[in-house]
Amino acid sequence: MFNKLKPKSKFTRNVLTLMTGTTIAQAIPIAISPILTRIYSPEDFGILALYIAIVGFVSIIVTARYEMAIVLPKSDEEAINIVALSLVIMLSIVIVLFMIIILFKEDLLSILNAKSIGNFLYLIPFSVLAAGLNQIFNYWSNRKQYFKNISSSQISQSITIGASQPLLGYFHIFGGLIIGNLTGRIIGAFILIDKFVKNDKVYIQDIKREVILEQMKKYKDFPLVNSLHAFGDILKSSGSVMLISSFFGASVLGFYALSLRVLQVPVGIVGSALGQVLYQKFTIMYNNGEDLHHYVKKIVLFLFAISLVVFSFLYFIAPDLFAFVFGEKWRVAGEYSQILIPYLFMNFLISPISQLPIILDKQKTFFYFSLIGNSLFIISILLGQIYNIKVVLCLISVLMSLYYIFILYYLYNLLKKDLNVKKNKITNI
Repeated sequence: MFNKLKPKSKFTRNVLTLMTGTTIAQAIPIAISPILTRIYSPEDFGILALYIAIVGFVSIIVTARYEMAIVLPKSDEEAINIVALSLVIMLSIVIVLFMIIILFKEDLLSILNAKSIGNFLYLIPFSVLAAGLNQIFNYWSNRKQYFKNISSSQISQSITIGASQPLLGYFHIFGGLIIGNLTGRIIGAFILIDKFVKNDKVYIQDIKREVILEQMKKYKDFPLVNSLHAFGDILKSSGSVMLISSFFGASVLGFYALSLRVLQVPVGIVGSALGQVLYQKFTIMYNNGEDLHHYVKKIVLFLFAISLVVFSFLYFIAPDLFAFVFGEKWRVAGEYSQILIPYLFMNFLISPISQLPIILDKQKTFFYFSLIGNSLFIISILLGQIYNIKVVLCLISVLMSLYYIFILYYLYNLLKKDLNVKKNKITNI
């Protein structure tokens, strides 16, 4: 009976596997948030958001984005050399980062306007290292279709954070939110690496210096173009956190951080899981000359139907929901959430198909578009800070929604053009 209920499609099974892991991983932080909001203050959440912003700022380029190329080669022998390349770059950057922090700690805290982080700055290289390892071995696991392992890593990381943060807070350990976050990242990376060691360590013998250099040249667009694109994206998210902290203080940043933490759950559950599987699916379809245009259109319509229901519901109940679940003092975060919903609605539609420009070799064009989007986000904060945080959020929601509508239109036409080119080639043959 249960076998009949199992999805027959391998693609569907992979999506459900990752979605299950992502759902549980995303649900745990939300489940413990009512506890955390009663142990920690908005300022504590603001400091955590600032710490994660700095870690994310470095982590996004710690492998020069070469880890994203691990899925692309036809042979595992080539892919393992990209893994080695990513590891070498990551370790080099982490060592340099650690030396910079030791030598220029006070200057960095002043430049980043992050005095509240203090000695936790020394933990940043360890968080970056854990994040880099997660990125590298997540893409290797994606390539090898170890989707259950990716799911286990996500769940274990979330459980570790969910258990350690309240416990550390209960015993009044200063910086419990930051320490718990780092511990979870380490556990998540360990599970992915453990799977690699057990199943794939035989590939280590295929690592050769000349092949590493060959792959480095072959996929040079990742550090030259994609890393700039990713850096621009993280500059938007991390830079916005730093600006909000600077303009409005840690408390407002804490409200803003909690609102995103809750609202990004539907984006994370479906968008992240679907996006990982679709990246591989799109790559295979494109290489086999299949109709990506029609397939992507179906995916977007499916996502639209889901997101319209979820985000409409959240819009009407957000303030009361936040006040009931997290405590009355967090109602403000619910009001912030209401304003941001249109932006996150459009982000939800774009996220799972955002890898298409990589597959279609349009990274440079998409990079220029991302610069516009990221600039709009930062400009919203710079203009809105003249008034108040709600004006900032309104500007973000309106301008970013319009930007994502344009990107959706661009991707649709890009796929249509690619389909017509393929049809013309078949006709000429």
